[in-house]
Amino acid sequence: MRSAHENAYRAAQLFDAIEQPASEVRALVWLAYVASSLRRNEAALACAMLATKLADGLGQPCHRGHALNGLGIALIANGDFERSDAALSRAATLAGEAGDLAGQAWPSINRCYGEIVRATVERYLYARPADPGGLTARLDECRQFEAASAAPRAAAGGHVVQRALLSFARSFEACWRGDFDAASEHAGLILPDTQSAERPAWLDALAMWAACESALGQGAWAAAEASVARMIEGALLVEHEQVARTGYMLASGILDMQGRSREALGALRLLAQRDIAIRRESLEHHERVAKWQLELRDSSIRMRRLEARSRRLERLSLEDALTGLPNRRHFERELSSLLGDGPLPAEPLSIALIDVDRFKEINDLHSHVIGDRVLKLLAGLIGGQVRQGDLPARLGGDEFVVLFRRAGLAVAAAACERLKEAVHRHPWHELVPGMVVTVSIGLAESATGDSIESLLRRSDDDMYRAKASRG
Repeated sequence: MRSAHENAYRAAQLFDAIEQPASEVRALVWLAYVASSLRRNEAALACAMLATKLADGLGQPCHRGHALNGLGIALIANGDFERSDAALSRAATLAGEAGDLAGQAWPSINRCYGEIVRATVERYLYARPADPGGLTARLDECRQFEAASAAPRAAAGGHVVQRALLSFARSFEACWRGDFDAASEHAGLILPDTQSAERPAWLDALAMWAACESALGQGAWAAAEASVARMIEGALLVEHEQVARTGYMLASGILDMQGRSREALGALRLLAQRDIAIRRESLEHHERVAKWQLELRDSSIRMRRLEARSRRLERLSLEDALTGLPNRRHFERELSSLLGDGPLPAEPLSIALIDVDRFKEINDLHSHVIGDRVLKLLAGLIGGQVRQGDLPARLGGDEFVVLFRRAGLAVAAAACERLKEAVHRHPWHELVPGMVVTVSIGLAESATGDSIESLLRRSDDDMYRAKASRG
């Protein structure tokens, strides 16, 4: 049970982290069941309530019914039998409304178990004799499922447990009616196949509980003591603390009914010792949970840092370090996506190839530092003349390019004329007295079957024609 608890907790954390609420609901319900078995009752109730809230958000009756079944089990462990019965009844109703007869079986069978626990606790605490009426009514509902062959067709291994629990409940009902032969017959069906790999080991403890109840009803004290001792031993062996607690309570009551008060008090002392051990164990679990949460938080922080670094590196890989404009890789990625895989581009587009005239002379006469400043200033002028959504980029050296989205040559040519005028008006002499900077621009509009290379080649040809026309 304890390893199952750790695994269920980790599963719930994982499904929460990867945002899989349906799987998280299932993990939380399983965690609630295991926590209930270990008598970590508050944790079980918290898990079951969280599962119910998550299931409400999913809007599917199957998830809500599953969560309510888990809540019913947790409420039994917490001794809230009225609310438990209401939750389990609602779970069975939801399954019925969804036409899931097999899904009705579990909450209905758990209602029988809850009635047995309630009657056992009230007999011990308040000396109330068990009334078979409530259990009989719940078993009648389960007989309807059996008649429809729903319960035996549950998931692999599930029908073994369901039939065992039904036999367990029928044994108690018969015993409370005073039919001890029938009680013995039903108790014998709890463990029909001692070699079955599908049979959970905790059913052995339930079989001993049923035997103890029958012996107790007949006043067979020695048999009752022997059965409850084996019940406790079997429950502790499989770490089912809830059943073990019931066993200690029964043992104390059996001894007290015989007038053996000191021995009854000894059974209660053993129960108190188990309580202390469980609280200590629960504290250790919470310490592990805190450690896991810190580890998860550290992992999340590291992950966020790695994601931020990855985004930063991605941005830098697409950005020209000198000018801050998108680089050739960025430009080609965008152009490739716009050209698409078909014969026609996804949308009309044009490009303008921009070259700084006599840039080598600027570097040779005024230094590369001045050349770099010219490129930076020119990048700003280009960015100021294009439309929002267009992509200006530096191809390399003194070559720039602008990708005009959803634009023909007329729109691109107008923007390029504005750019030429802006370059002409810029006070380059403030950078170096007497310096003049001009640009040559070549335009090309996308055509059927264009590639990045063919479009750039046409714009390059147009640019050299523009240079040649100026002499």
